[in-house]
Amino acid sequence: MTEPLNPVQQDELLQRITGRLVLDLPAGWSHLQVDYKALGDHVEAGGLLRMANGGMFGWDLPDEARDLFARLRAGMARPERGTWLHATYWLDYPDNYAIEYNRQDEPRFRTPPPPRAHARELEVFPRADEHVPDWLRAAVTP
Repeated sequence: MTEPLNPVQQDELLQRITGRLVLDLPAGWSHLQVDYKALGDHVEAGGLLRMANGGMFGWDLPDEARDLFARLRAGMARPERGTWLHATYWLDYPDNYAIEYNRQDEPRFRTPPPPRAHARELEVFPRADEHVPDWLRAAVTP
């Protein structure tokens, strides 16, 4: 398991994510929303970019930003509680960000995770029984 991040380290990592994203955003951007969803080894990450002229389109995260989100997720894992499954990150021009985490609700993946992903999630990020959501328990119980 990755070394836990304290709140200061989490914020530092979010600042690194922000700096990395800003490097790749096109001129004229005004807002970016990133959804990072993970279950075991199954990960979906993508962005929705709004331009200053009002146009909107999907945006692919740079690999380094995806890796930083994965590090944040692993670093926020806690014994007996696991970690978050879905993070929504908002970035407003030039570098004002906010983030929200979901530890309990089943992420809405575009591509369903393979059956093994549910068990893998609990192997990598163990949770005490009272912290395992019903949908996750049902997926790993034969």
